[in-house]
Amino acid sequence: MDLPVIQHAKEICEQELRKALATGKQGGIEIFYQPFVHVGTGQVIGAEALTRWVHPLLGEISPRIFVPLAESNGLVAELDRFVLTVACRQAKRWLNTYGPIRIAINISPHSFQHADFVAVILNVLQETRLPPECLEIELTENIALRQEHTLSTFARLKGIGIKIAIDDFGTGYSSLNYLRMFPVDTLKIDQVFVQDVENSQQEVPITSAIIRLAHELNLQLVAEGVESEEQKNYLMQKDCFVMQGFLFSKPLPADQFEQFLQADVHSGLRRC
Repeated sequence: MDLPVIQHAKEICEQELRKALATGKQGGIEIFYQPFVHVGTGQVIGAEALTRWVHPLLGEISPRIFVPLAESNGLVAELDRFVLTVACRQAKRWLNTYGPIRIAINISPHSFQHADFVAVILNVLQETRLPPECLEIELTENIALRQEHTLSTFARLKGIGIKIAIDDFGTGYSSLNYLRMFPVDTLKIDQVFVQDVENSQQEVPITSAIIRLAHELNLQLVAEGVESEEQKNYLMQKDCFVMQGFLFSKPLPADQFEQFLQADVHSGLRRC
């Protein structure tokens, strides 16, 4: 494809993304929720908020396309605020009906480095009236580009009561340095390690080591991308009990996720 054609397509996509952020669900942008399940009790203890964009004319657009586009054209802070606002508002509704449910939101490093990032979080929490302890910010390991700023922001988030998770743990080069320097609450074991549990002689020790490390440091664990009973059983044997993946549920729109919650409530289990 010719470069001018590619550039034109990008410009169209950028224009449509701006419109979609302004109109929300009418523009095809919707937040889906994938549950965190405690397999020892069957409880739904939280969910990750995931952005989906189905354009009325262009069809479904992958996050692998529109998120980098938003990062490159300065829209990512607006996108992250949109996700924060919608997900926190929804979590507050569920809090009123079902009790506290941890809502995890993956934040772009570009947004995290903004000087007003913490102020944005505070504004969203005030606007939606969601207690800060119900919000977990997920960050990948590549945010430590400006360590002084990162440490300061982490400290301010923790001071508010917000939880912090490191997403895709084990795939970066600074994993252990993170745990030494930053006040992290949760490690999310990357799905690459989880999915190779069944057939790899190399990844199993890495997965086991991450679980042991989290236990030693008193950190919560979430295993991502769990798709089979074999993976679930292996993780349970290693004392990792909170899982996320297609074995339990695909990402769901809010109304379907609520049905998932209702099923949990009707089972008589107490959610934490």
